[in-house]
Amino acid sequence: MQQTAHPEWVDFPNNLPPGTKPSLGMTRDHDPIVPQEGLDIYEINVPVRDNSSITLRIYRQKACNDALPLFLYMHGGGYVTGGLETDDVTCRALALEIPVVVASVEYRLAPEHKFPVGFQDSFDVVRWATSSEGQRKLKTDLSKGFILGGTSAGANFTAGISHSARDEGLSPTITGVVFLAGSFCHPDVRPEKYLGRILSVDEINDAPGLTRKSIDYFAGTTF
Repeated sequence: MQQTAHPEWVDFPNNLPPGTKPSLGMTRDHDPIVPQEGLDIYEINVPVRDNSSITLRIYRQKACNDALPLFLYMHGGGYVTGGLETDDVTCRALALEIPVVVASVEYRLAPEHKFPVGFQDSFDVVRWATSSEGQRKLKTDLSKGFILGGTSAGANFTAGISHSARDEGLSPTITGVVFLAGSFCHPDVRPEKYLGRILSVDEINDAPGLTRKSIDYFAGTTF
């Protein structure tokens, strides 16, 4: 007997928020969210390699003037979309609920800037944040805590940076990492021993929000 999907499920893709739209232009072009009371929110530019600079958006509780731990955050977006507005709500919530300085990284995106530019931007910001200048400008004390985190593509950068920082002996050291919906391995290069366990990419490859086609598009555009 043929089964049909519920009308609400069929219509679901038409109501997805920015960040999941099929058009790259549509995804990048969405309205900013008005900052919430109780926080000082401002932006600074950080120099990176190739004589460029990257914007950081800083979130800090107004009531706290002490040097705080740092949570350095990298947004998601498949390496080709997203920016400081993408996870603004998440960053504001973190800064309001936890005594940390949250710094969101606006790394450069593909296809204009192919991999590894976005990764290098983020790693250069991490290095800068550990410097005396970085800690002074951010009003942080990394001896109290230095956390990297991100969503999706940002989680991938977090993983790679944490390994690279460990290998080069970066100091102060990273004390914690946060992976949200991390993307760590393209389906085409899954280790054979895990093929029988990592099944979702095949079983729900046309799910609204993140399809196999979109995964291939992000990878093909980035690398």
